[in-house]
Amino acid sequence: MKSEIKSFENLLDEIKEIVDTLETGKLPLDESIEKFERGAALIKECYLNLESVKKKISLIVEKSDGTFDLEDFGDQ
Repeated sequence: MKSEIKSFENLLDEIKEIVDTLETGKLPLDESIEKFERGAALIKECYLNLESVKKKISLIVEKSDGTFDLEDFGDQ
């Protein structure tokens, strides 16, 4: 089966659903642990997604001599 690539927003929505479900306190312990592990994996995926995007972003910075230059987002 082909793995589906989810958008950052979809990942956040799934994390929110997991949190809401866990907060009810109505799941058996083993199911709660599974949900927690899934949430942790989703958070890691979000982090990797953000790091990838961060590497793609460039900032236009005005230098002291009035010229402009591109800098990587991570350089700040």
